[in-house]
Amino acid sequence: MSSLFKEKVTYYIDENNNRWYNCTEEEAIQYSKSLVNCTNCTGCKDCKDCTDCTDCTGCTGCINCTDCTNCTGCIVCNGCTGCTGCIACTGCTNCNGCTGCTDCTDS
Repeated sequence: MSSLFKEKVTYYIDENNNRWYNCTEEEAIQYSKSLVNCTNCTGCKDCKDCTDCTDCTGCTGCINCTDCTNCTGCIVCNGCTGCTGCIACTGCTNCNGCTGCTDCTDS
């Protein structure tokens, strides 16, 4: 006899289509309040003016970034992955695993 397993995925979504998985409703509400003018982001918190990012914290104006943490004052970065502790980077594209960059600018 075979068994059928169903995985129940629970997520919370806010009015800007931001969503959070694997958290409580209370946490999702808190994360949603920490996003300012962000849309279509997943698992992000403490960000402003970002779109289509995943699991980022503390970014501003970024698009399609993933797993960036403790980046402060980064503006309009696009497609960055796994950056940590970057400060005031502007317009970076497709950065991967940057650590502690300061005032970087793609040109």
